[in-house]
Parts: sequence; structure tokens; C-alpha cells
Amino acid sequence: MTLAVGVFDLFSYGIPGALHLSLIIYVLVRWNVVDLGELISAPSALQVVACAVASYLLGHLAYPLSAVLDKVAPRWNRNVESARLEFMARVPEARSRAFVHADISLLLAAVELHDKEAASEITRLRGLALMLRNSALALAFALLVAVMELIVSSHHVLAGGCAAVLLASCVAAVREGRLVQHFDRLKTLEICFWIPDIDSGLGSGHR
Repeated sequence: MTLAVGVFDLFSYGIPGALHLSLIIYVLVRWNVVDLGELISAPSALQVVACAVASYLLGHLAYPLSAVLDKVAPRWNRNVESARLEFMARVPEARSRAFVHADISLLLAAVELHDKEAASEITRLRGLALMLRNSALALAFALLVAVMELIVSSHHVLAGGCAAVLLASCVAAVREGRLVQHFDRLKTLEICFWIPDIDSGLGSGHR
């Protein structure tokens, strides 16, 4: 049996999960629950497999919480409608076409049927946007740990500096994730503009 993990899975679940795993290990070591020396001395191949599986699972488990954080955070006006409006402003002749008003996921399916290579670029952007969004949750948890270290630890300067960096990183991850998501929606609309007969498949009415 062959287990294949694509770029989308790596970006969306693997990398954010690795951040969660690193934070969990740090907390366990800090609380003296796990000995770092024994952990490092384990067979390297076993470490790699265990970390990869744990990161992937943690990425999936944290996904719903990441979605909640995404709804709570400021929107920065990066919704689907803003992508449509920007596209129509750039390409006025597309205003009357049906595909502009269709569901974005349905348009991605149309691109996949028309050109898999073009669809892979959209999928890569979507994976990157989800990676940034999901990583923001791990950075938020790390920020809480840094604040706790600032309270209980004697290394106030280091803990305070880490808290400031983590706060800035968390905000940047959410904001950049929205920006990349906006780009992937624009890219979807741009590619669909050149797909022959796409409007006939979607109908002529606006959605």
C-alpha cells in the first residue's frame, strides 16, 4: 500500500501540526514530564515517522479551532465578493458572464477538468492560505505559553520578547492567509475566464 501526502496536505495540516507538536514537546519538557535527552536518543528513523504522523494528526485535530479563530479575527475585507468585484473591475467584459457569480469551489472543479496543471497552482495557493491560517492557532497557543513564562519565569526579557514576536507573527499569519486566499480566488476567476463554454454549463443567470 502506498501512502501519498500531497502539497495541499503538507501545507494545510503537516506544517501547522508540526508547530503544535513542537509547542507540546516544549511544554512537556518544561514541566519535566518528558526528558529531552531520552527523546533525542531515540532512533532517528522512528523519530521522523512519529513526528510526521503526529504532526499530520494534530493538524487535522486543530483544524476546527483554526476555523473558529479565523471567524473571530478581523476580516480585512477579504471575502469572496471582494475577489469578484476586483476581478470585474479589472475585466469589465466579464461582468455579464455566469461564471463570475458561480460558487468558487464549483469553478475550481471546472478548472480541474479543463487543466490540471492550472488547478494545481490554485490548490497550492489554497494550501498556503490554510497553512497560514492554521499556523496562527499554534502561534496563539505559543503566545499564551510565552505570557505564562513571563509571569512564572525569571527570564522576563526573553519571555517578553518572544511574546511580542509571537503576537506579531500570529496577526501577520491571519492577515497574510486572507491575502493569499484572495489571490487564489482571483486566480480561479482569471483561469475560468479562458475556459471555453464554461458559461453554458453554469447557466446565464447570476447567483
